[in-house]
Amino acid sequence: MADSRKEISANVMLIFGGIKLLRPEKFDFSNGIPVKVFMRCVEQYPYHWHDALEIVQVLKGSVNISIGDDIIQLNENDIAIINIDELHRITQSADNEILFVEISGDFYRKSLPDNRYFFIYCCSAYYQDRVSPKYEELREHISCLVDAVRGNKLHSGYVLNIENILKEMLVHIIYNFDFLRLGFGTKPFDEKLVERFREIVESLGNHFELNPGLKDLADKLDVSIYHLSHSIKEKFGTSFLNLLYYSKCERAAKLLLGTNNRIIDIALECGFSDPKYLIKHFKQYFNCSPFEFRKIHKLDHDALKSQVKYSELKNF
Repeated sequence: MADSRKEISANVMLIFGGIKLLRPEKFDFSNGIPVKVFMRCVEQYPYHWHDALEIVQVLKGSVNISIGDDIIQLNENDIAIINIDELHRITQSADNEILFVEISGDFYRKSLPDNRYFFIYCCSAYYQDRVSPKYEELREHISCLVDAVRGNKLHSGYVLNIENILKEMLVHIIYNFDFLRLGFGTKPFDEKLVERFREIVESLGNHFELNPGLKDLADKLDVSIYHLSHSIKEKFGTSFLNLLYYSKCERAAKLLLGTNNRIIDIALECGFSDPKYLIKHFKQYFNCSPFEFRKIHKLDHDALKSQVKYSELKNF
């Protein structure tokens, strides 16, 4: 089976008005600076994903970000983080000023302790009342980073200063927003339990064609099915099967947008034995069938161009 990431990356780049829209979208970090900072007024931006950790901070107005069928409204001073390769889009939004910080995926992975997997759950719109101190500290890190990016590019320590600020910010993010450690709460889970979840995520993320079962995972982790099932439900607020099916359907959505593969082939590649199972679960998470999703969101050049509506407010 061909590597799916290479297959998606081989798609046509759409270029219009200086905008390069990729599925996946790509950012150029070839200048040696592992971060891009943009300030934009965004009305809408179609489904995309990228090999960059994206921080979104609303400076004025509001913005709606869709992840699967979940629509998150961010208002002034709200912050959210989009994970690497996480499918998302911006839907119709009010007049706004939004700061986007794109951190190189390579830099992010190199900054992780022991190259461990981290899924970041950061959305102040949902949890600001309970955990505002850690968001305030994140805002301070972002402010320092923006000042550094705006600084003297000819200074000999320019890049090193940015990298140091980024590393400090990522330590804060990983410690305070790692979903596998904290779930929806503020108290970290037992590290042994976290290790089990990392095993689960690895199984879900890297073996779409294998259909890992709960019993297999329980045996691998040397725990009972009941204990593992209860732990997953308590931690993530949903069942193992829902985690598995959403992971597969998000993968399918990327293939629907990033390739011309037949739906039957996409279903098989994502671990569904029959397309009808993909259709059933895809509707649950995206409120439409795979065929309808592709028809609506995989558009030709002109139609896709018409969906990209934003203006640059300031150059960094």
